[in-house]
Amino acid sequence: MNKVAIVRILVADDHPLYLSAVSEQVGRAFSQTMANTATCLSEVLNALSSQDPFDLLLIDYSMPGMNGRSGIQAVVSASKGAPVVVMSGIAMASEVSTCIGVGAKAFLPKTLDGKIFTSALNLVLAGGSYLPAEMFAADVEEHAAEPEARDDDFTERERGIMAMVVEGQSNKEIARVLNLREVTIKVQLTHIYKKLGAKNRAQAATLISQGRLLS
Repeated sequence: MNKVAIVRILVADDHPLYLSAVSEQVGRAFSQTMANTATCLSEVLNALSSQDPFDLLLIDYSMPGMNGRSGIQAVVSASKGAPVVVMSGIAMASEVSTCIGVGAKAFLPKTLDGKIFTSALNLVLAGGSYLPAEMFAADVEEHAAEPEARDDDFTERERGIMAMVVEGQSNKEIARVLNLREVTIKVQLTHIYKKLGAKNRAQAATLISQGRLLS
């Protein structure tokens, strides 16, 4: 009989009720779970440095010590390869884009339904990423009257870059995979954004997913 693997998760949030709720949801989501908790950035970094690697990190965007981009970047750098999922009650699309840009694999609004929350975690653990489409609804509507981008509008290289953007890979990671300079990837992404009618990385990933351009 195959032994069920234990999923090691770190849940970090400074609100006790939400921290407890997420820990319970994680316990229900996976049959074998070992969940550690933290309430600030310093506790997260301490846990990452002093314990065995985690399989998944659930991090509150605005808990003490985070300071937006720098906090998420610090967690990603110390994660030992574990995917970082950012949680937030309210966030602008620019903040979501920032998190994805520094290496987070998903952004979960705290209003998510339990089933969707669990599905998002399973997607991330499988190597994918999750972005809340509703956070970009206003931006997407601006382009609703414009002709939709088609798969054949993009070169093979652009489609490859798009796939890696959806997976949440950074420009540096994409450049390494394609054996190109990072500045070249930035230029390629500028062309992709223009073809998609996207304003930023996170919106581009959402439009690519919604348009099923990589199917």
